[in-house]
Amino acid sequence: MSKPLSQRLDRGLALLGAALIVATGVVFVAHDGAPSAAETQRAASPAKAIDAVQIKTFLYEPAAITVPVGTKITFTNEDSAPHTATSGPSPNPDGVFDTDILKKGQSTAVKLTKAGTFAYYCTLHPFMKATVTVR
Repeated sequence: MSKPLSQRLDRGLALLGAALIVATGVVFVAHDGAPSAAETQRAASPAKAIDAVQIKTFLYEPAAITVPVGTKITFTNEDSAPHTATSGPSPNPDGVFDTDILKKGQSTAVKLTKAGTFAYYCTLHPFMKATVTVR
């Protein structure tokens, strides 16, 4: 005689639950928490310095970068409006660097030869501000 359907379902669900518990335990045992070789390599590799800034939607992207002394930073205007990247606290240029006016699609690079943290802004839109740290 066959068992009622409810007993067969209960037994099937119990077996499924046991299988899930065993599978979960295997996953936890398989990963001991130690970093993989790829994770270790990524952690040991220095991050690539960002040496380019895009100007778009009236923002500098990224708004803060850190570069080694002697790096040339390229500023590219991807905005429809003209912009500058002029060092100094807005609206007071300090003469460290100035891209002059960049129209849409134009790029220029500035070389930073001394260490420090430099604020810069757009002379045409003084609310646009960012910083570069040179080490």
